[in-house]
Amino acid sequence: METGKAQLSVIKAWKEEKITKVTSKTQKRLHEISGWENKKTRKIESQLASVQRKMDSEKMEETEKLRSKKAAVHAKAQEKKAKVQTRRAQEILHAEEEAARLQATGQIPNKSSCGCF
Repeated sequence: METGKAQLSVIKAWKEEKITKVTSKTQKRLHEISGWENKKTRKIESQLASVQRKMDSEKMEETEKLRSKKAAVHAKAQEKKAKVQTRRAQEILHAEEEAARLQATGQIPNKSSCGCF
């Protein structure tokens, strides 16, 4: 029986050693995988941050371009409005001068723009 106990003890020790080696090897491999995952994740996060900064920069540039276009449209509209107002003032002045001339000469306009004559 002593040999059976000794044999059982050797087998038990062998089994414990194997389990310890397997556990140690597994832990080492899991640690390597976690390190690999962390390294890859950091790289991807860095790339994402870079893309986000680039997008933000492009978005700001595009926003500025659109604001500039909007300002240019506004300036052009103001210029056109001013021309229309100037033309209106000139036409009113011309109508007043023509009316004064007609009144001074006692003439009636040939072509009336209103339907009252």
